[in-house]
Amino acid sequence: MAIFTSLLRKGSMVLLVLLCMSLYHHLKNLQPSTMVVEEAPEPTNLVPTQKVIDRLARRRRRVLEVCHKYGFDSSRGHTMNSKEFLVNKEHGLIWCNVFKAASSTWLWNFNILAGYTEEELLDNIKNPLGMAREKYPRLDQQSLEAAMHSSPPPLIFMIVRHPFIRLVSAYRDKIARHAPPYAGLRQRILKAHPELGAETGSSIVRGILFGQRQYPSFPQFIQYIVDQYHHQEALNEHWESMFTYCTPCQANFTVFAKVETLDEDSNYIMHASGIQRLIKPRIINRAQDGSTEDLAEYFLCELTKKQVRALISLYKHDLEMFEYETQRFMDCASD
Repeated sequence: MAIFTSLLRKGSMVLLVLLCMSLYHHLKNLQPSTMVVEEAPEPTNLVPTQKVIDRLARRRRRVLEVCHKYGFDSSRGHTMNSKEFLVNKEHGLIWCNVFKAASSTWLWNFNILAGYTEEELLDNIKNPLGMAREKYPRLDQQSLEAAMHSSPPPLIFMIVRHPFIRLVSAYRDKIARHAPPYAGLRQRILKAHPELGAETGSSIVRGILFGQRQYPSFPQFIQYIVDQYHHQEALNEHWESMFTYCTPCQANFTVFAKVETLDEDSNYIMHASGIQRLIKPRIINRAQDGSTEDLAEYFLCELTKKQVRALISLYKHDLEMFEYETQRFMDCASD
């Protein structure tokens, strides 16, 4: 209260507003996250159109071309990351779960297919992956290959997203809010590059309130990842490249869905596998404080061109395989 009184006495209304905003966001971030389940609209075309089928076929050809271009389609020295796949034998579905790419929605779907009720899932909102792994244990490569070559052939899919947008989503969800498992990582990021901390009015006020800035800036977060990449250290699963995480050159995927066309792509997967009557359309954990896509440029334009070039190198194969552009982020980055 003394701080508020002092600020008012000095006429520092702007700083007072920043103080209130900082306190509000800090308290909001301390709230435990809860699962948000929304009913999704029924697709306009219940049966996938030829346009969707052709688009998915074109994506698959593109991935095969890039794999061949770099020699990744050879079995020599390349193995599948088998432990990240979920196999539903009953419905002939195999999914590589890319985090921050509609993973919450499709974890929900796979858990429903495994026999969980919606009530059970809502009662265990903090551990959907743990629930899934009780029904879909991690497989070694031999077991996964056997499942992939079973008869009738399963539908093997992954959902991709622009790797830079995934970074923004991961930052918002794991770094810029209260996520206890990531508290240690936040402190390491803060210590690694203090010079990249944003000295804004908001951060100054947060320092007044809490003695230190609680959350790394986006440039700090990115530089930490870039450093790990340059040192050839393993990256966290939420920002590991999709190429490394799902090994698309070895897994022979049937479908490469995209977050950008998720409704149509998911509709295709459901119809092709025959689960459309078992799964009610749902959207799980959509950001409630603005979509990541809408806010992405705000974060990514805080980076330097050197950082953007490093990200292009890190996600080179993702960008080329899945045809994502980066020029707009390079254009707005600082020198």
